[in-house]
Amino acid sequence: MVGVAKTDVTSDKPKQIECLEAIPSGIPSTTNDQTYQFTTIDFAGADAVQARGINNQGDIVGYRTVGGVTESFLQTSAGEIIFQLNSESTFGLGINDLGDTAGGVATAAGQDAFLRYEDATSIIFQPDGNDDANANGINNAGSIVGSGNAFGTGGYLRETDGTITSIDFVGGAGETILKTNATDINNSGWIMGHAIGQDSNSDFFGRGWFSADNGASFIDIAQAGEQFTYLWAGNDTGLLVGDYSTGFTGDRTGFVYDVDSGTFNSFNVQGADWTVPTGINDAGQIVGFSRDASTSRITGFIAVAIPEPTVLPFLSVFGLIAGTRRRKIAAQ
Repeated sequence: MVGVAKTDVTSDKPKQIECLEAIPSGIPSTTNDQTYQFTTIDFAGADAVQARGINNQGDIVGYRTVGGVTESFLQTSAGEIIFQLNSESTFGLGINDLGDTAGGVATAAGQDAFLRYEDATSIIFQPDGNDDANANGINNAGSIVGSGNAFGTGGYLRETDGTITSIDFVGGAGETILKTNATDINNSGWIMGHAIGQDSNSDFFGRGWFSADNGASFIDIAQAGEQFTYLWAGNDTGLLVGDYSTGFTGDRTGFVYDVDSGTFNSFNVQGADWTVPTGINDAGQIVGFSRDASTSRITGFIAVAIPEPTVLPFLSVFGLIAGTRRRKIAAQ
C-alpha cells in the first residue's frame, strides 16, 4: 500500500494540504530543497491524532484520543484496525514490515511496553522492571527499542529472547544527561534517538543521535542555532527524520537528515506551529503529526516528496528554438 494512493486513510475522507517549499535549514547543503505533498490523517470525533510509524508496505501505526480514551490504529491495504490492550489507553508507536507493532499501554503505575504481532496476539513487558516505559520502534528481526517516560531514565534494546541492553547517551564535557530516548531501530540494527540534558551553564538542550553498535558509541545530530533537536526514526537508506525547536514549548520544525551528505532538509505543514515527523520507510514516505497554530489541535500526516521538474539547460533550449526558427526560414 502506498500511503498517498489511499482513497480513505481516515474514517473521513483525508484532507489534502498543498505542497510546501522546504524551509532553509541554516546549515550549508549540497542538495536542493525538497517539496512535499501532505495528506492529513484524522478521525471524526477525535480530540487528537498522531501517526507514528510506517513500514515498507505503507502500513501506518499511530493512536487517536476520543473523549479522553486513547486507542491505537493500524492502517493497511486490507483496511483499518482500532485496538486497545487490557481495555486501557494504548499508544501504537512502531511497526515493522511483518505488520508487528510496538508501543505503550496505560497502567495504574504509569505505562507498560507492548509488542503486538500481526496475528493480533500480544505480549506486555516492563523493560528492566521499569513500570513507566514505552516500546518505540521494532525492526524485521523483532528487536525493539524504547525508553522510560520519566527524567532520569534511559533507553533500552530488547532482543527477541527478552534480553535487555541499556542505552545511555554520553554527553560532552560539562554536560549532564537527564534522559535518553531510544526511538527507532532499522533493519541494519542502527538505533536512533535523542537525549535531553543540561550544559555547564545549566541550560537545557536536546540532541539527536544514532548508534550502529547497540549504544556503545553515538553520532550526534544537532541543527545549528536550535536548542532542541529530536531524532525519531530512520530507514535503511540513510535517511533520518525528526524535529527541532527553541525551548520546550516553542514552534517545532520537521526535518529529514541525510547521513551520507550530513545535510538537513527542513519542512512545515501549512498553518502548523508543530511539524513532527516520526517515521520514514525506504521509499521515503514520512508520517508524523502536526499542531494547528490557530486551534492547537493535533492531527497526523503522510508526507511524500515531490520530484523536482526536469529543466533543460538555457543554452540547450535556446539552441533548440534557434534551430527550429532557422529550419522554418529555410523552408520559406
